[in-house]
Amino acid sequence: MSTIILNIKGKVAYLRINRPEKYNALTQDMWQAIADACDTLADHKTVRVLVLSATGEKAFCAGADINELHEMISHPDRFAASNEIVQLAQKKLAALPFATIAQINGVCVGGGMGLMMCCDFRVTVKQASFAITPSKLGLLYSLEDTKRLVGLVGLARAKELLYLGRKIDAATAERWALVNQIVAPEELQAAVDSLVQSILSVSGYSVSGTKRSLAHLSEVMPSEADTLAIQGLFDEAFHGDDFKEGAAAFTEKRPGRFV
Repeated sequence: MSTIILNIKGKVAYLRINRPEKYNALTQDMWQAIADACDTLADHKTVRVLVLSATGEKAFCAGADINELHEMISHPDRFAASNEIVQLAQKKLAALPFATIAQINGVCVGGGMGLMMCCDFRVTVKQASFAITPSKLGLLYSLEDTKRLVGLVGLARAKELLYLGRKIDAATAERWALVNQIVAPEELQAAVDSLVQSILSVSGYSVSGTKRSLAHLSEVMPSEADTLAIQGLFDEAFHGDDFKEGAAAFTEKRPGRFV
């Protein structure tokens, strides 16, 4: 049975962590599979939304596989190689050129937090809990993970999570802007489906361009070439099919029908 499952249904892709008996803990091979799935999606011409979810009712992702972690502790070279794969997978997920949604069905720790923070939206059940625990192992959270965390919750809250390894509940996560929406377990799928439809109702060009602009603004020293490329996206929008449809819809007082 595959532990990482990718399905594409029209404009929506579904990427699922499928290891519920281990609380969806991630092995090195699973991280590589996530990276490979993102490569497939990055080249896909019709996908406009990705939903990242997990099997079961207890955990979205409990972080690193404990058995593999024990094996790597005495082999720093393996640790380094594993971290490269983890960061590559997260980078590819964050860079997907369309909207992404994390559908959080339970416990979300460590690498699970890293995954969900790479997504544009996070919808969670009220029973979920969240924690980042490298400080309890004498380790650090990666620089990119830390940057994403600070971008979501701010410096003060990031220190609480990172210094103390504090576990927070879903209500606190929403209050700190770590997640966008809390729902009851039986409402999770409907809430995600509704968000998917909301994304599909607007211009894919606009979402993709805005996502790239926001990523650019988060860079400490963005390159001039990237700045010019994003300006080009802005300029080109006024000549694009999505703008023609959006303008027509506005004039005719109807919803836009974007491809």
